[in-house]
Amino acid sequence: MVTLFSFQRAASTQIADRFMEYQGNEVSKGTRKNPEWVPFFQSLAALTGAGKTVILADAVAQMSAATTVAPVILWLSRGRVVVAQSYANLQPGGKYHHILGNVNVRPLSEYSAHDVEIADAASLFFATVGTFNRRDMEQGSLTIYKSDIDETGVSTWQALRERLDINGEKRPLFIVYDEAHNLSEQQTELLLQLQPEAVLLASATMQLPPLMVQEIDRLRAAGYSDNWLVTAVRSSAVVAEGLVKNSLSLAGYKTPMEETISALLADMAEALQDAEEYGVDVSPKAIYVCKTNVVADDALRKDDPAQPFSQRQAPPIRIWRYLVEQQGIAPETVAVYANLETHKDYPLPEEFVLFKGADSDYEDFTKGDFKHIIFNLTLQEGWDDPQAYFAYIDKSMESNVQVSQIIGRVLRQPGTTHYAPERLNTAHFYVRVDRNEVFNEILEDVSARLGTDLPDIKLVASAPQNPRAKQLKPKLKREIPRTATNPLDAVKPTEKLLAQMLDYSAGGINTSGSGSRRIVTQTIGGDASEADWQEYEEPSKVSARWVFHREVLRLLPKALDVASTADHKFDVQVGVGSPAFLQIRDLAQKVVRTYIENVTLTQRKPNPYVVGPILVRESELETFANALHAGYEGLNGPEKAFAQALDKTGLTWARNQPRTGYGIPLISIGETENFYPDFVVWTSTKVVCIDTKGHHLLREDAGRKLLSVRSRTDSPSLVIRFVTPGEYNPQFEKQSPDGFTLWGLKDDGKARAQHFGTLEELIGFLTADEADPLDD
Repeated sequence: MVTLFSFQRAASTQIADRFMEYQGNEVSKGTRKNPEWVPFFQSLAALTGAGKTVILADAVAQMSAATTVAPVILWLSRGRVVVAQSYANLQPGGKYHHILGNVNVRPLSEYSAHDVEIADAASLFFATVGTFNRRDMEQGSLTIYKSDIDETGVSTWQALRERLDINGEKRPLFIVYDEAHNLSEQQTELLLQLQPEAVLLASATMQLPPLMVQEIDRLRAAGYSDNWLVTAVRSSAVVAEGLVKNSLSLAGYKTPMEETISALLADMAEALQDAEEYGVDVSPKAIYVCKTNVVADDALRKDDPAQPFSQRQAPPIRIWRYLVEQQGIAPETVAVYANLETHKDYPLPEEFVLFKGADSDYEDFTKGDFKHIIFNLTLQEGWDDPQAYFAYIDKSMESNVQVSQIIGRVLRQPGTTHYAPERLNTAHFYVRVDRNEVFNEILEDVSARLGTDLPDIKLVASAPQNPRAKQLKPKLKREIPRTATNPLDAVKPTEKLLAQMLDYSAGGINTSGSGSRRIVTQTIGGDASEADWQEYEEPSKVSARWVFHREVLRLLPKALDVASTADHKFDVQVGVGSPAFLQIRDLAQKVVRTYIENVTLTQRKPNPYVVGPILVRESELETFANALHAGYEGLNGPEKAFAQALDKTGLTWARNQPRTGYGIPLISIGETENFYPDFVVWTSTKVVCIDTKGHHLLREDAGRKLLSVRSRTDSPSLVIRFVTPGEYNPQFEKQSPDGFTLWGLKDDGKARAQHFGTLEELIGFLTADEADPLDD
């Protein structure tokens, strides 16, 4: 079962919290006699691979639980592909349906006013914007405008506007648009006519149609800031969780197409070999992006389809022939997805698999396990494949293909984890150019895209005249024990906390939420009117268990492992925002803090981390005699000095790769952060992980736990230590710039600082096989 990552839960909970905050504080845009409310608005800004569908699904599930009447949810996208994917994942039996909870999921073509009326749970309907973007709705031929078959004579659109429950109450409407950059003015007008309570847009920018901007301006004028209107997902969190590849290799080639693709295929074969050697379950794929119906080496001339296949010069055909005829790739593994022109008198070979972009074509295409996909920009929006590692892009002959727009196609990481071979954590681009200036422009464009949207992804670029990055394999097989959390010591303190929870079974004022609403009337371009208050119905009630689970899941999901909510006190229903609601949320926060204080890190024997190959640029390589790899790049001054001192010991050591190497999840609130030590040294009895810049972590519980990993007796011990230039006291106060400080822990859990005059002295002490004196 799919579970949300911490950053996903934080994003969905922030959206839901803001929705609940907005209830009772809505901005009015109508008159006192005919009040209308500006809908709650939230833009979700997240990069490809962050799991926008999961975040939005969890957000609407939480929002639905906080409404007095079960809502109607309209889930929209411009592309049928994206809608189909989301529908498959969220419908009963789909991998995300459990996130929605008790929600009826259907395509909008099956909308029934009667079913919505009698529903005792939220109803979610999927549609493309093409379903409703015609103004002449009643005369339209599209399904949504046709009358329902309940014989009421009311169109689906009108029924959506009314959306009454069995008691005649209007159900809240949540609109979710997961590709909001495609939102048009006409679509906005039609959506706002439905008078939604909430609009959630998945968009990395606030570049929206004027009508939507007008609604947002009303919110801004009423005091809602841009930061409040946008839930932004940090790209570093997405990278850290292994959802996307963390490196991008961009190589330029001023060579014929065949030579460029040959380099791609050679690297692809090595990636497959890495996967087999390290037991990684991936099967790398390649995409080829090019123009379609032109002559390959003369974009000003059109390729003539009325000639034998062997004489045709269209780039997709040239690439296909090179792959199949010269490289011996099985034709059934190659797909061409493009509007390639053909002629009835000169048919394509039977084994040539062509998809021209029709909806049925896309479905057939996704069913096939193609390893090589040749396409132009017609490959429908929404397609990406985590197994796609390699991309050939033809930028010769003034091609208009934008490399930065292709990045998302190969960004998602298979298995949602990073692997020991760095090649399997990298998206590889092979760009054919006819001028060096073209590659420089591409590099500038890609760098700008990464800097803005993907700052945590490493870019390794090689211009046409420069050697490409190469892979260095380890000289020896070396392993590092992995760690696990042991929550046993947190059980008793957590049980004691839960026993103190108040019993709200009797109900009363403590379980009732707020009962007044602030009305702010806002005129665009003018000041907000003075806020008035009026009574409104009590907000919805939710179970104490829901409140408790929601808060713990937001902060640290693992804490639920020791927090049983089987007691009947968690069955009680409490009003959102009531004193009981706030007390239960506070209890959840205390439980999380107690878990962090008492859980321990322990070394586990099974499934050790195996150090894998790394990608380096030879021009920046610093070589070492005793390092696990031939050398390392990117060492700063202090790191280089430390590496040289390690090399002098004669022991095998390695520089740990940041973000992809050996990491230990820190036990802390919020987004998961991994600790990646700078260096690893292997002795006969222990594996020592050394970090030269993270001693600040020792001020927190998460950092101190790293220094007290419980070892096993049947494997080498895992020892983690911090080293800081200069002399420090245990209070982290710098006493002198001389020498180095080695950090450990005393028996009482407080920091211990030991000073050494030289690095050689410190490293000799740290790598000695007798017991570590800092563990006393």
